[in-house]
Amino acid sequence: MNMLPTAAPEGWSGKFKVLRATLPLHLPEETDPLPDVILLSGSESGFLLRSLRASARAALLPVFLEEPADSAANEASDGSGLSVARMEELSEDIHSSLRDIDLAAMASSLDLRMLGYLHSRPWKRLLPVISPLTPDVYSWPLPDALSGGLLESEGWIDGLLERGLLREGDLIERVRFCPRCDGGHLNYVDICPFCRSMDIIQEPFIHCFTCGRVGPQDMFFKGGELQCPFCGARLRHIGSDYDRPMENYTCNDCSKSFAEPDVSARCLLCGNWSMTDELVPRNFRMYSLSDKGVLAARTGAIEDVYALLDTLNYMKPQPFMHILDWMLRLASRPPVEPFCVVMISFPNFESFMRQKGGRTGMEVLGTVTKRLRDMIRTTDVSTRTEQGDLLLLLPKTPLDGGHVLAERIKALADLTVQPDGSRMELDLKLTGIPEEFNRDEGARLLVARLRGESPS
Repeated sequence: MNMLPTAAPEGWSGKFKVLRATLPLHLPEETDPLPDVILLSGSESGFLLRSLRASARAALLPVFLEEPADSAANEASDGSGLSVARMEELSEDIHSSLRDIDLAAMASSLDLRMLGYLHSRPWKRLLPVISPLTPDVYSWPLPDALSGGLLESEGWIDGLLERGLLREGDLIERVRFCPRCDGGHLNYVDICPFCRSMDIIQEPFIHCFTCGRVGPQDMFFKGGELQCPFCGARLRHIGSDYDRPMENYTCNDCSKSFAEPDVSARCLLCGNWSMTDELVPRNFRMYSLSDKGVLAARTGAIEDVYALLDTLNYMKPQPFMHILDWMLRLASRPPVEPFCVVMISFPNFESFMRQKGGRTGMEVLGTVTKRLRDMIRTTDVSTRTEQGDLLLLLPKTPLDGGHVLAERIKALADLTVQPDGSRMELDLKLTGIPEEFNRDEGARLLVARLRGESPS
């Protein structure tokens, strides 16, 4: 790719170093600066786009296609056929977000590169694009391009989803696949439920009330009127002499009649026949970055940096909220057993991790966690919110006792002070029942209230 300095393209303000990439593709040396924005045009733009996204250094740069493009190219690029003003606006937003992440970590990890790409483009969603000429029917242009074909995109997305780094979005399509070859190109055929032949015809039937026999309508025509071929009865009035039964299919192979055919699917790739309940359904959804994925992108660490907090008598959020709801309901019936709820937040943890490094950040958090573990009782339980806040439920604790513990916890911030004076901040919010009891407030509203209050 030609990366030599060029004049700013017509219409651009000069704020960004904008270059048009051309073949042959030659990325600059490690010590040479990259452009701010790359423009692609012409027949080679698709190849260049995939090459840029597969590059460890250039993968996250804003890349625009100057001519309108298909859905696959639009998914892997930052837009096609856009005005200069719009491209400059998007480039400014992307570079602003890129300044918040560890680009060196992005270059060394495909997972982080994916998360960093989505973080730098908050409006972006991972979208499947229909690809009718491929066995899978749908493809994932952005993951395909970012991995350079090294990873199977659907499995890659599933892995990020299982680790909580992505969040499921809207269902785009549901496709059924062949159980033998996993191909999605199927031909659905109506077949006879008796002999499985596809040679069936649909025609009207008549049911004679006199003899009870059923047959195709053509058999009942005689001399221009309806007459039963089995018993000879004349059929003048529908409803009294005859009716039309549900059976309206006939098999030309076995001659049997039936109301509804079975449906079988023939794979156009391997030729295998399957009944519809044997096919393998697969959902294609859009995906977005989760809160955990945002944290990973900002800190450059995939592992759950808050996992240390799970040693504090941890309980999953759902049962924790269920217990809190139950205790709030009990509080409406005197005598009330007092309890407190404490929310501990680490507002500058991400910036602290970036400034001091992941190892130092984890060591500091580990020190705080160890001291917290010494402070809480075995009957106290904790959970974590999606935002990384720590919730402590303190049974049999009056409000004044909660304040005593809160002061001790706030003092832990002194343990995080670094030689240069920087520290990891601790914000703490506290509520006590029954002193601050609200009959209409459930667990979710109570937690939302704590999150919205000023730290104590």
